[in-house]
Amino acid sequence: MISYQGECYCQKVTFTCEGEPLFTQICHCEKCREVAASSSRKTDHVGYAYTAAYLTNHFTIDKGENAIQAITRNNAKLLLCAICHSLIYGISLDPSKQGGIGVNVNNIKLDDPIPDSFKPVRHVWYANHIIEINDNLPKFKDAPKEQFGSGELL
Repeated sequence: MISYQGECYCQKVTFTCEGEPLFTQICHCEKCREVAASSSRKTDHVGYAYTAAYLTNHFTIDKGENAIQAITRNNAKLLLCAICHSLIYGISLDPSKQGGIGVNVNNIKLDDPIPDSFKPVRHVWYANHIIEINDNLPKFKDAPKEQFGSGELL
């Protein structure tokens, strides 16, 4: 099985994602924007988060677990490097929704061009966007129904 290696911006935290992501998306929610803006990596300061969905059992922290800081925003726990503030991943606080996580794609080491499995398939929480993106991807007001949103498109 293919696996992808990743690391935070300062390289204190490293991780492995097993297999291809379930999907990737661009999130415009306030908590993702807030965390991205605190990162030392300037390319994270784009006004959204680019995340890959993985099952929790397909993700492992390889190094730097003691350098991870957890913050809680709304209904999610966001885990980031305490040194460079790069988001590692986010997970729901609801135990019934903790089967999957959203991994920050900016931290995954990908070849150029990126694999098709890492190309975003949609925008979520686009009602909160601060930057207009014209990419022909579906733009959900909040999230698709399978992600416990309304499924409403904008």
